[in-house]
Amino acid sequence: MKKLFTTRGKISAVLAVALVASFSQVSSSGASVADTPKRGGNIKVGIFDTFPGFCTGDNLANSALMGARSIYETWVEQRNDGKIVPYLLKSFEGSADFKTWNLVVRDGIKFHDGTPLDGTALLLNLQAFRGALYLNGLIGRTPKSPSSGTGAGALANLTDVVQTGAMSVTVKLYNAEANFPETLFGSGRFMARSVGQLTGSTCSTVPVGTGAFKYVSHKLTELVVAKNDNYWRKDAKGGALPYLDGITFSFVNEAAARVSGVKSGSVAAAMFSSNGEAKQILALQKEKKLTSIISPMDYYPSLWLNHKIAPFSSKNARLAFSHSLDRSKWLKVRQRGLGAVPESIVGPNNIMFNKKGYAGYDLKKAKEFTAAYTKETGKTLEFSAPYDAASADSTADAQLFKEMCEAAGMKVNLLSITTAELIQKTFPNQLQLVPLLLMEGTGTAFIVPFIVSDTSGGNPAHFLRGAAKLSPALASLQIFYSILNISSFKDEVSENLLFAARAEPNKVKAQKLYAQATEQLQNEARMTNINFTQYSLTYNKLGGVGTLGLAAGGPRRLVTNFGIDWTGVWSTK
Repeated sequence: MKKLFTTRGKISAVLAVALVASFSQVSSSGASVADTPKRGGNIKVGIFDTFPGFCTGDNLANSALMGARSIYETWVEQRNDGKIVPYLLKSFEGSADFKTWNLVVRDGIKFHDGTPLDGTALLLNLQAFRGALYLNGLIGRTPKSPSSGTGAGALANLTDVVQTGAMSVTVKLYNAEANFPETLFGSGRFMARSVGQLTGSTCSTVPVGTGAFKYVSHKLTELVVAKNDNYWRKDAKGGALPYLDGITFSFVNEAAARVSGVKSGSVAAAMFSSNGEAKQILALQKEKKLTSIISPMDYYPSLWLNHKIAPFSSKNARLAFSHSLDRSKWLKVRQRGLGAVPESIVGPNNIMFNKKGYAGYDLKKAKEFTAAYTKETGKTLEFSAPYDAASADSTADAQLFKEMCEAAGMKVNLLSITTAELIQKTFPNQLQLVPLLLMEGTGTAFIVPFIVSDTSGGNPAHFLRGAAKLSPALASLQIFYSILNISSFKDEVSENLLFAARAEPNKVKAQKLYAQATEQLQNEARMTNINFTQYSLTYNKLGGVGTLGLAAGGPRRLVTNFGIDWTGVWSTK
């Protein structure tokens, strides 16, 4: 999750064109490289996130997720055209009512510890993500996991998971999900961990996956991985993968240092976000000896407004705040024109996109709503905004943000906070305002959990609710139903529309429902935004970037918020 100024889809012909454009990838200033793969070599990659841990309860942010995905693989993947296809799974199939899904695991794959990828592993991974294995530990049952996490909220619609064969599992849902495979993708975050990792004492510290690289070591600012000699995939000619011997992913907080590293060759690749790093992205695109690739503008950082506490418990405050944000100025000053001015809480490529009700920049309205808040409460509209004082870009972002809000009569206190501290205080939310990138892509499976009060639809039979009946001490587990709703609101109008849309297989009908939900959320100013984000990766003397297709066929997305796939990449040095 990449923060803003902190430490860091009726599918009409027009929308169809937008979807195609959204998955196109741009390669700029591409230096020519050899077409023949070269084996061997260890490289370094500069990233802007750290490695707090690798268990289900550890939230790896975007560029750090790239490192983890060299070790882990996902059950399904997303093709370049947006379609979700099997990956570690051989197949998935939903029932007519989309309340039951049958999942079959691909044969012949082993985890790095030598154990098989099978139906049992799939079962335990799903149970771990939804918090069932953590619950087992609390009530003295096995198997158990040392941690749970936000996945429990994302998978709260699961009523049961049953192993139906050596390589198969059936998932049962409370409410219909026509897009359940997208939920299973989890924006690239639902990765397959070995049973030993999930149930062992080193779940957070020793990642064990099925990927092209194996874990060697890590610290908060670095992850070292080495070639998996027994990797299950082959290249187009039947040759072994991966080509590289090893990769070191290093946290480099300042964008300028990452630029220097990739230009000098001390790092083979570096990743950037247009959130505060647009200047560096644009400059690198002009470097003829380097190759820069950039993602679609399908990442929608949000300003999450805490409805539980003042001032954003007031609609007047929320509207004042949203209307005060001069998004055109932000695009020009902080993003150097890289991107677009938001007109909705999601971008135009997303099925939820709707301009209606969006509180765009209007200083006059911002002042009126600020005054209305003071009249309503007798208080000044005041709040704290988190940022990273150690980052020059983050500090500049925060200062401009503060100026915009204060021009409308608000008082803004800048709060320096680290990434780890912000995540800890966000789930559940203890802050007035949280700037985080949690909404992304063209679909909704990853978005919906953050904008509903309970992803199970409030079903009273939810297994964690049942846990409270086993022991009063387990009642606190109910927090997991709403842990992803970090704005802490309940809007029954938008929720009913979202759940109806999620159950609708007809994309035209689903789009209408999603757009209505967006309008409702925007009318109430449940959250807002100031920009859209793109991710860029620049590399020096590498080949094979983006050329290895998916296991089920077709190209994968070239660069995303979690970077690139390193399986088919080689060094040309």
